[in-house]
Amino acid sequence: MIQLFQQRDFGDKINVTFQYITQNFRSLSLALVYIVGPVALLAGIATGVFQSNMLNLGEMAKKGDIDSDSPFGAGYALALSFFSPAFWFTMIFTLLAILVVSLVTYAHMKVYARKTGQIALSQSQPVDISVTEVWEEMQPLIGRGIIISVLSSIIAFVATLFFVIPGVYVGIVLSLGLVVTTFEGTDFGQTWNRCFVLIRDKWWSTLGIIVVMGIISGVIGLIFTLPAGILSFLITAKLLPDMAGFWLILGNVVATVGSTLLRTIIYVALGFQYTNLIERQEGRGLQSAIDSIGTIPTQPRASDEGTF
Repeated sequence: MIQLFQQRDFGDKINVTFQYITQNFRSLSLALVYIVGPVALLAGIATGVFQSNMLNLGEMAKKGDIDSDSPFGAGYALALSFFSPAFWFTMIFTLLAILVVSLVTYAHMKVYARKTGQIALSQSQPVDISVTEVWEEMQPLIGRGIIISVLSSIIAFVATLFFVIPGVYVGIVLSLGLVVTTFEGTDFGQTWNRCFVLIRDKWWSTLGIIVVMGIISGVIGLIFTLPAGILSFLITAKLLPDMAGFWLILGNVVATVGSTLLRTIIYVALGFQYTNLIERQEGRGLQSAIDSIGTIPTQPRASDEGTF
């Protein structure tokens, strides 16, 4: 069993992230597939349709149906692609899938923390967490999660317009927003204040975790994005049957679903960064351990000695 609220250095947070995913692989993966999977699937289909439309516009330009030399013709074609329903569906479902995978991850960690609080830390059996429990924990978070994500993105974008560094700084601070609201039930104003309080003196380590885990998930994600790249090359080279739209959708579904689900690596790491910061400032895990002294039943001595 993993104690979530515990002080950890940078390497420990990386190690415990993979330890948590390994120990809870079945329950976490089921929750991701059942809850995130449908949204990621829609995002992949929309992305494939959008790329298919772009490919058709390219074919039309080659045939002369669109005057690519004319700025009006090229601009009209570009407007057709970027203001098409496929483009907006791609954006909406992709952003929604990213939001949902983060909420599922944090909801799973919160259920895990609640359940492990009722079990002796000396026990090592896996914690049984159902998809229903994760969904029930996650449902009240959806509205707050959307509001916090949208406002955080707007604030970070505006800060970037003034100067890049403030935008990056605020973006890293607010990266803890969803895990804060999951564990503490805060609104946007409370989440904003809480993030700045927690991340004090730990901004660089938070950035490091995001970068390192982002690289790791990206490298693993090549397994899913590589087929889409190969299919795009084969379509361009005319080496596949004339079903470009189908192949693009298939490749993008695999790439989008796989890369979206892999983002849970980043969010589990941020979850442990949050619990680390809480423990450093408030000692919640230590206080819980002190309160549990004398309340956790000990196993009989014979069961510890084994059989001979």
